[in-house]
Amino acid sequence: PRSPASRRPPPKPRPIFRVQLVVTALVPGVAAYHSSVLIGSTEYAFSVRGVVKNEGPMSHASLSAESTYVDFGVMPISIQAFEATLFPRFAPGTYDLLRKNCNSFSDMALLVLTGTRLDSRYTQAENIGKVADRCLSLVQALTGGRYVPNPQADDFDIERLAKELGTQRPAVFDAGAAPPPRRPSGGAAAQARV
Repeated sequence: PRSPASRRPPPKPRPIFRVQLVVTALVPGVAAYHSSVLIGSTEYAFSVRGVVKNEGPMSHASLSAESTYVDFGVMPISIQAFEATLFPRFAPGTYDLLRKNCNSFSDMALLVLTGTRLDSRYTQAENIGKVADRCLSLVQALTGGRYVPNPQADDFDIERLAKELGTQRPAVFDAGAAPPPRRPSGGAAAQARV
């Protein structure tokens, strides 16, 4: 005789979603970008309010430059596991323009979802800004004091977080299926401008 546990139906497969990175130049001609991640038609973007969910790439709507979409394909994703993994690490009030911003979130979201990191070309301006501000308070001076480092981001270390999240990546996918293979960054993913 079979035990009651063996008569249970198999777990339902997780829904399949298309994953896309959306990137828009903040100032045309300057290597400073706003980024977010689309899972299906839902945008996930990080701001002073924490992780914000929108229908479509609404966080890019006020930017005048053309957005670029980088397609990472379709994969089985547990939205609940994805949100539980990233939302606490990108809480409201922890945003910092240079040290913990939308690109930091997109970088970690892509790592969890696809096994790849955000292309470094999208973070060049903030990386230069971090060094300049740490050494000379240059960004604070250039913004007339509008940029003030957020003390709630003082302990944020993106490389340490990447190591931690790399071990949690399989939880976002169907328990019976292996996560999608890592995709190389750069030109391997399909890109489109809209």
